[in-house]
Amino acid sequence: MKKILLSFLPLLIPCLLFAQDDQTPTGGTTIIKRCGSADAYSYRMANDSIFKAQQEQLEQYVDKWISDNPNFEAKTTVTIPVVVHIIYKTAAENVSDVRVAEQIAETNADWAGTNAHSMGSFATSLKANTGIQFCLATIDPNGSPTSGITRTQTTKSSFNITGYSASCSGYPERCTSSGGCDAWDVSKYLNIWVCNAGSSLCGISEFPTTPLNNYYGTTIHYLYFGHTGASAPYNLGGTYTHEAGHCFNLYHIWGDDGGSCTGSDNCNDTPNQANNFYGSHESNTLSETGGTGNATMQTDACTTTSPGVMYQNFMDYTDDIDYANFTPNQAARIQAMIAASGPCHPLTLSTKCSGAGIAETEAISNVNIYPNPTQGMINVAFQLANADDVEITVSNLVGDVVSATTKKNVSAVNVQLDLTNQSAGIYFVKIQSGAQTLTKKISLF
Repeated sequence: MKKILLSFLPLLIPCLLFAQDDQTPTGGTTIIKRCGSADAYSYRMANDSIFKAQQEQLEQYVDKWISDNPNFEAKTTVTIPVVVHIIYKTAAENVSDVRVAEQIAETNADWAGTNAHSMGSFATSLKANTGIQFCLATIDPNGSPTSGITRTQTTKSSFNITGYSASCSGYPERCTSSGGCDAWDVSKYLNIWVCNAGSSLCGISEFPTTPLNNYYGTTIHYLYFGHTGASAPYNLGGTYTHEAGHCFNLYHIWGDDGGSCTGSDNCNDTPNQANNFYGSHESNTLSETGGTGNATMQTDACTTTSPGVMYQNFMDYTDDIDYANFTPNQAARIQAMIAASGPCHPLTLSTKCSGAGIAETEAISNVNIYPNPTQGMINVAFQLANADDVEITVSNLVGDVVSATTKKNVSAVNVQLDLTNQSAGIYFVKIQSGAQTLTKKISLF
């Protein structure tokens, strides 16, 4: 879809899907909100000035990264550790390990561009490999073996999830204090919460911020997670595949503009689209694993000619059986998030999927950055578990490095950095030693 500046995007709007009985959490005709992320994002952009500034600066960073990496194509695969927090009151809500494994497998196929679903009138080259795969964590935050699945019994019949703030109020299921489960370290695990999200919501995600906040991740209604026993037509893992896209800064394909044709998902290889598409648009029924279906061409008021709109895209609202692709431009936006200056980069350095049962020793400790806030001069002090080379960088919100210092073969560091020539604002001090990275926020006034 054509690209415009984020600051000119109209406020995102919630979109509703009228569903049949087998699509609803409670039975009977009801309203299903395929995704709550746009509604939450819209509210935050209108009411949270800090979040708004972060998102606009993040978009500037993405523009610059894509400009600096034209025609990017993932050559290597990054594996990100996942923890699935299952929160249940009834036995039905306590989804099985099998369903968790199915979900990870389905999403990995989707993110690798290897699912069997039809691209219809679009070239198969528009089914991109994002360069990211997900694995269930094998090491918990204490260094002990884990299945990558936690189970929390709750007294809550359902959770009222709005995402209107990064807090227990906006995400009660993400807080032990409100009957849910606290996140594991968001810089080392991609957190997924599976619970009863009420009578209408399928899924909701927190968009990335710099640094990632403690509510970063995705919540999926238990009915639409995994495959075996999940509720059609959202029983092929598509809800999480879609929501994970939001976690890596993808917008809805139609730009959430209410049909005006002026919105954008900031990707040039997705056709302009008036609104979301629902249901299935196959000319014959696909098998559950893909197969022989033939996706029919669809047009709308914004794209009236062949090849039509890309309702097969994971960032639309179609049935799971129609979901087929992320585009190369969407993959590039995802890669910008995990690049060295991206907010999701720490997840790429996590080793929580390997060495099950082997306790990890953090390389960087006793970090002290002062004064903070500062008028320009800052002191950075820390210790290393073993003598090693260290790089200290300071970046602004756009991701530009404004200061860099390297120390060779040290076990303790205490350096002073001069930022007096920089503009007032938020900066990030990143300390990297080998595979370990630690990022701290500072304020310059």
